[in-house]
Amino acid sequence: MGAPAAAAHRPLVIGHRGECAAYPENTRVSFDAALAGGADGVELDLRPTRDGGVVVCHDASLRRFGGSWRPLGRQTLAELATRDVGSWFDPRFHAERLLTLDALLSAYAGRTQLLLELKAAAGIGATARNRRLCRATVAAIARHGAERSVLILCFSSQLLAQVAELDPHLRLVRNCLRRPRDLTRWLSGQPRLHGVDFDRRVLTRALVAQCQELGLKVFTWSCNTPAAYAVLQGFQLDGILSDRPSWLCAQVHGHG
Repeated sequence: MGAPAAAAHRPLVIGHRGECAAYPENTRVSFDAALAGGADGVELDLRPTRDGGVVVCHDASLRRFGGSWRPLGRQTLAELATRDVGSWFDPRFHAERLLTLDALLSAYAGRTQLLLELKAAAGIGATARNRRLCRATVAAIARHGAERSVLILCFSSQLLAQVAELDPHLRLVRNCLRRPRDLTRWLSGQPRLHGVDFDRRVLTRALVAQCQELGLKVFTWSCNTPAAYAVLQGFQLDGILSDRPSWLCAQVHGHG
């Protein structure tokens, strides 16, 4: 008999803000739905509060979710704890509350992979807010013993460098919206990276292969349609983020 055929390459399926096509993003119900649908992990966004806490939210305020324009960074954990972040999507999700990083790690660390994206602040006071976010995030991960459960994502090399100084063992992933003209130069001066995460629209087979030859895992966001998946199938990606991870799992595992 000949040697057994190599197993088909299967990228990790990551729920982008959970199962956010069908549930309110970055909420417990969205994360639970993604994992119930077979996702290998969930991606989510982190922002600092005024009193040194960290909450799970993509935007700088809750305006898009039916709240005010007041920045999260000017509010305390206590002020934010009662905020309804589900009704904006559908009234049946009225019980969903803004998650803290501690609550997230308590519920999911050890159960699945958590891709934690640090949302860098801009403008006056941004340096202090970004430093506070990095320190509070690393401290929370250590408190929960969650180092093996998390990857830290960010568009900012400066924030990733701060995280690396605080804990050199955490796995770091650089986000990228545009294709680097010179990958080697783009990577120079970076802390030791575990991977890179590209907008799928800038990906090429050559770029994926070049990154992997450098020892980097390659992730991409967000694959939500059959046409998008058809393009990505041949790229030998390490992970794919999707707003519809349950659907994507069926495609990856051949059940779609």
